[in-house]
Amino acid sequence: MPTVYALRDVPPEVSAYGMAKYSRSNAALRDTLRELSEEKAANFLNTFYFSYGHASIADLAHVALAIEEVSLLAAMAVVDEPLWDGQERSTRYQNFTQAPYYRPISADSRFDSLCRGLFDFYHELYQTSAAALEERYPRPNHIKPSAYHRTMQARALDIARYALPLATLTSVGQVTSARVLEQQISRLLGSSYPEIQDIARQMKEAATVEAPFTLDNTNAAPVSPTLIKYALRSEYRDNLDTELLAMAGSFFNNSSVGDLASGVELSLGGDPAIDALAMAFYRVISRPFGAIRQTLSSLSGAELEDLIDSVFQSRGPHDEWPRFFRTAPLLFDMTMDVGAFRDFNRHRRLTKVVPDLQPELGFAVPAMLRELNLGIDYEGRLRQHYAAIAHVGLKVGEEAYLLPLAHRRRALFAMDAAEAAYIIELRSRSAGHFSYRELAVSMHHAIAQALPGLAKHIRVTPVEVFDPFER
Repeated sequence: MPTVYALRDVPPEVSAYGMAKYSRSNAALRDTLRELSEEKAANFLNTFYFSYGHASIADLAHVALAIEEVSLLAAMAVVDEPLWDGQERSTRYQNFTQAPYYRPISADSRFDSLCRGLFDFYHELYQTSAAALEERYPRPNHIKPSAYHRTMQARALDIARYALPLATLTSVGQVTSARVLEQQISRLLGSSYPEIQDIARQMKEAATVEAPFTLDNTNAAPVSPTLIKYALRSEYRDNLDTELLAMAGSFFNNSSVGDLASGVELSLGGDPAIDALAMAFYRVISRPFGAIRQTLSSLSGAELEDLIDSVFQSRGPHDEWPRFFRTAPLLFDMTMDVGAFRDFNRHRRLTKVVPDLQPELGFAVPAMLRELNLGIDYEGRLRQHYAAIAHVGLKVGEEAYLLPLAHRRRALFAMDAAEAAYIIELRSRSAGHFSYRELAVSMHHAIAQALPGLAKHIRVTPVEVFDPFER
């Protein structure tokens, strides 16, 4: 007969040690755990994880962290981790009118003035949109007033979020394995933003040094004192973009962001080496993925081999292969507003390549705002804000925090057909935000053009199918 039981109140590293013992002992897990101490677990992990390199052991220890009062900008970096599970404060269900914001140490009153201006605009958009939505979609008799007002509030916040600055504070809860956490901390330590570097240091301390929060207020030991104690900034990863940008000058000329206006462009996977290099250059130069891949396809075999050699020449003994080598059959080059990106950024079964924010890409204008005819000069207000950002003389590292969620950004998403179908079916539903609904439908259209035999089995919800009372 099979024997199945759950574990509770077992420290993550002790649990990992016990499960790792399955390969070296025929004892039941509960019997192994009864014999264990945290000291024994640490000794075992030091030997087998660090000395012998059995990295899969760290996948058995799962760590839950609360990462609170961080900017939207920083939260996007935290969430951008494969094999990550978590949640972030929602801009649909929480009103950010009185929300605090992150203020870089170097910031002065000009930063505060621009930030407050966006919050004022956010509040104005919310109030005006809520009134317009209730006028346009009166409450049906079968919906309770409280439920109706919550739904209209959520729809209004979907519009208002376009004005939220990326400095807005949010909170993230996550659960990862110790191995993913170690990689995440290492990546975040390499950020150019001091806030994100500080978050990485605090994540490491919370796991390795500090006593965790417990419901019974016991003074528990740190959750993972051993497995991530060597999480360090990767010099190889930090320098790779700079090296790629230097190499790009030999192959790509007259780069511009002017040809990136399209919402969704699909490329089908081809030569894995060319696809990987195209994904690598996509991060550092302002050109569409398809154009980059076309240029690389014209190179000789020897030139491609030299490029690949250059990518790996500085790789250290503990550095993983760069993420862009995780190629896939479907590669979507997408330009979207940052609010929609935050929703797409949560999907895990894909590989993302995300260039830095580019102020010159401008901002998106939501179709819903035009339809409601709010009488607000949305475009004029944001153009004025962008002009102020460009002319007030902000210090390095401040500008991105003052970009609104309306700001457009690029991202490349590589995935298989099953994940594409999942995203399209989920994100095209009537209850979803109109911004990512349009993207999901565009993804389906792109697949239908290239692979109609697959597209016909994807249960896409057309944009015109819309129930304003559905959440």
